Amino acid sequence: MTDQLLSTHKTGALWQIRLDRPKALNALNLDLLKQLDAALAAGFADPEVKTIWLDSQAARAFCAGGDVKALALALIGEPTDDAKRQLATQYFELEYAIDLLIEQSPKPVVVFAEGITFGGGWGLFAGANLKLCSDSATFAMPEIQIGLYPDVGAAHFLQQGDWRLGTFLAISGITLSAAEALALGFVDGLITHDYAQSLQRQLSAGLAPSELDILSVDPRIEPLYQQWHSALQLLPKTGTLSDWLVIAEQNSQLEPFARAIDSWATGSAWSIALTWQHFSRQRGKTRAEVLVQELVTGANACAYPEFVLGVQAKLIDKLPRADWAYNRVESVPIDELNAVLATPPIA
Repeated sequence: MTDQLLSTHKTGALWQIRLDRPKALNALNLDLLKQLDAALAAGFADPEVKTIWLDSQAARAFCAGGDVKALALALIGEPTDDAKRQLATQYFELEYAIDLLIEQSPKPVVVFAEGITFGGGWGLFAGANLKLCSDSATFAMPEIQIGLYPDVGAAHFLQQGDWRLGTFLAISGITLSAAEALALGFVDGLITHDYAQSLQRQLSAGLAPSELDILSVDPRIEPLYQQWHSALQLLPKTGTLSDWLVIAEQNSQLEPFARAIDSWATGSAWSIALTWQHFSRQRGKTRAEVLVQELVTGANACAYPEFVLGVQAKLIDKLPRADWAYNRVESVPIDELNAVLATPPIA
């Protein structure tokens, strides 16, 4: 019998979905994805429901991302690369379909994040019509630490503003605070848990999300924006990945760069290079277009040994760093990256 990994509740015009897999920080395994898909479909089909609200039962995490540990362990049991690709594709097809369902929802979706919002969790969050979080929320796409790359359409939603910001977040995998996420435009409002409940009551009474009073006045926002702006302006739009890494090293007194350097010390050079190439080739595309490409890229990346190696080291053995295939991004063969990406290089 499948465990119930989320709960649903209808109050007036509001359909609430709460992720409830606390021991795994709401990591998205196949069972949770199937239940989330069904819960969203039920809310969309109910004519009395005007708004969908998605959050977590536990404040520690909205969603830590995809259940990559379970996926990696399953991949180990597959005898061929083709079998590995097929298994990974089955997982990603469902995850990406849900991301796109939220992105293109027939009814407005409000997401309220508390705690960890990483990887696939950020993917769920990013597609909502109204993106809210508490001060405890943290956001990251940390896939370079497990030999993978930021997927779930991040090459779209992270690069919608200044693409340098999105690409830098992706190749560094650093964690943003809730205030930073608001300052950088990834969050629409920073609210308390109590105020979230007040908003739910208003939505239950029939108000539309666009009618809610969301006013985030926070003295931290402007200094954080300026801090990030100062760093980003040093990254040349025509620069190479190596150029960016050197600039970060030369300007390590800037806090975003200092955090990135720490992350690169333990991350996979192969993943950093793959992420740079993927984000470059997907820049300007819709999220739907990016997700279609990622079904291919993700399956190929999972068949590559770096992913299982990274998950084994970081999530199972709890090592600070895996024994990666390459120590420098300059050593990663472009032919390997082209084979995983299966898309033409940017001219």
